[in-house]
Amino acid sequence: MLSHTVARRYANGLLEAVAAIAPGSENKVKDQLGALLATIEGHDGLKLLIRNPAIDEQHKKVILGKITETIGLDETARRFVDVLADKKRLDHLSLIAEVYGELVDEHSGVVIAHITTATRLNPGQIAELEASLREATRGEVRISRNTDPRLLGGVVTRIGDVVYDGSLQGHLARIRERLEST
Repeated sequence: MLSHTVARRYANGLLEAVAAIAPGSENKVKDQLGALLATIEGHDGLKLLIRNPAIDEQHKKVILGKITETIGLDETARRFVDVLADKKRLDHLSLIAEVYGELVDEHSGVVIAHITTATRLNPGQIAELEASLREATRGEVRISRNTDPRLLGGVVTRIGDVVYDGSLQGHLARIRERLEST
């Protein structure tokens, strides 16, 4: 399993290459990698090809080269896929592409807010939460939603390394701490 740190190095290398070779096309490459991943995930044979260590990397490289050309990946993205093949990292393309997308968002000033609630939020609640986060961060916010019934109620928001715990479970824990400390 490839660590997030190593995936970040590859993603950062791609971001630097794209910025140097074709400035302004970072989002385009993000979308192209997404299209490549969708193509791979939509075809069981391709998934097996990528993940099978018994298949020669050069063979994978040739097949992916044809696919990347067909779906229209630009030269930088195609060369990046070749590098992953040479380094035997093709099976980690999904994680690397995800981290690349996060880096592109980060450089574009987009904040990713990971929201966890006890139940699914309705569209009005999501819009209200998004507006509040946009105001608090003074930037564009993209929300990633999860549910966890153990929260009982409220919302936990993680932006980067900062966690805002507005859950009922969190409130009860803070009350318990105050009572125990007095």
